[in-house]
Amino acid sequence: MNMFRRNTQLSSVKELLLPLHLFLNHLLDSFFLLKINGFRASLMRNIKLSLLLILVFGLAGCGKKPSATGIYLSELFKDKTYKKFDTAVFNAAVQFELKQQRGKLFNQKVLKRFFEEKSKSDTAWFITLIKDHQIDSLESFFNQSYKHGIAPELFNAKKIDSLKQRFNQGKFDSLRQLYTLMARFQVLTANAYISYASKMQYGCIDPSKIYARYYIPVERPTDSSLFKMLSKQNWVDQLNAIQPKRAEYIFLQKALDTCSDIALRAKILLNMERYRWKIPADSGRFVRVNIPSFNLVVVDTGKVQLTMKVCVGEKREDDYAAKKEIYLKSKLVEDKPLNHETPIMFGKLNNIQLNPKWNIPHSIAQTEILAKSRANPYYLVSSGIRVYNKKGETVDPTEIDWDSVNPNNIPYNFKQDPGDGNALGKFKFNFPNKSSIYLHDTPNKSAFKKDNRAVSHGCIRVADPLTFAKVLIQSPRLFDEIRIETGLPPLDTLKMGRYERKLEHQQAVGRQTRWITIQNSWPLFIDYYTCVPDSNGVKVYNDVYDYDNMLLDSLKRYLVKSNQNSVKQ
Repeated sequence: MNMFRRNTQLSSVKELLLPLHLFLNHLLDSFFLLKINGFRASLMRNIKLSLLLILVFGLAGCGKKPSATGIYLSELFKDKTYKKFDTAVFNAAVQFELKQQRGKLFNQKVLKRFFEEKSKSDTAWFITLIKDHQIDSLESFFNQSYKHGIAPELFNAKKIDSLKQRFNQGKFDSLRQLYTLMARFQVLTANAYISYASKMQYGCIDPSKIYARYYIPVERPTDSSLFKMLSKQNWVDQLNAIQPKRAEYIFLQKALDTCSDIALRAKILLNMERYRWKIPADSGRFVRVNIPSFNLVVVDTGKVQLTMKVCVGEKREDDYAAKKEIYLKSKLVEDKPLNHETPIMFGKLNNIQLNPKWNIPHSIAQTEILAKSRANPYYLVSSGIRVYNKKGETVDPTEIDWDSVNPNNIPYNFKQDPGDGNALGKFKFNFPNKSSIYLHDTPNKSAFKKDNRAVSHGCIRVADPLTFAKVLIQSPRLFDEIRIETGLPPLDTLKMGRYERKLEHQQAVGRQTRWITIQNSWPLFIDYYTCVPDSNGVKVYNDVYDYDNMLLDSLKRYLVKSNQNSVKQ
């Protein structure tokens, strides 16, 4: 039975006029962009192009064999009229749809390129998605995004399903109506596909855009990667392949499905997003410091080898932003707000410095060293801190009038010698980074008894540096060297003579700094998770830096509405 309700000739006229309609839209847009000079020449060029397009499209169907799509449609709907399906006219409809959806698409540039590539051939690629029922499977992915806490509405799931149903019914007034429906169907489906894939594979949010101190090289979708994904033959296989696979994510996802506690659901949702971020692979061997838990873990061959307490950077001052504005204007040290928060970072632990010297940062000299020197002229000497002028020459600190030194322009540098009172203790664990952050020992162990261990100037203090060093180097010989250098007897009693000689030497001249190379450097993640898997369910930590709220502000527009409400509460 013929599905067309109007005269075929009238339909053909409309089909012929479609490219003209599309072009005139373009022409009207261009009209307002034309400059006064050269108006006639530009207008004539556009008119010539319009006539050329009409001629091309008007002749497109003359003497041509039916397209693969036309043959499929005619067989599907039992109507030979669909053999007139004109790929060129349809491609014009796709370009028009892309223009109509401008501003609503996940990546307009990539989609435009993709459909331009597809315009060189027939539309059979999309028919394959329909015939193989990939469309149904794609819809299932979109509709079940709520299991990840992400709203299905983001992917126009209902609109896509409605277009699919209308297509399957095959009731069109004209080919033009079919072109319009199929164009919208294709554009929305392709857009949903890359939008969904991007969120699952890379997360909804780029953390480096919301956190000022996020230095983990997180991978983000690129035009190239999205286009490559669109070019894959089986989109369903692709979505199966890029589902989040981190064990922590799967654990939290299951917990989300069974959780009715509002506050806990909020924590789970935020940390699922963190686990979606594509950070460097840990490969089963790494060191991770989780800032909110004040904890360090060493994992090797996928198994936890060591856990210990750590101290991290102190939370920045309240009203930091407002105080920073004042400081930027005054440039006075006394107006500078404190921000010692430990950055979120990735690196490779590659050496251990034994009996380290402490090159005291200028900021600490301004805010602490100067004040202590003014209060006690012998503070620097008793603390083993040497003072150097700008020429690098040592200066006797007791001969300096510290009250006259301007904190905004201190003409000295400060270094603390190795020793029991050194702020870095006996161990400094180094990894290359631009923030001068490292892990280290400390002579002050009392802070490890606190619940809130955000107390440092930004670097990370480890509770048991000797054991940490042993796990990192994985060498009994080197471990004995470390013990001897730090004033401890070796485990190998055959080395006791060397230990005693070293002890005598240190008593005479003091401890000497020595570097131990870690032969197989360890990946180090300094990260931020406020909700993690636990043997008893999930473990929640205090949001010590208020990073959860910052993430929520950016993430909430992607969440299922019920989850948005739960997070807000």
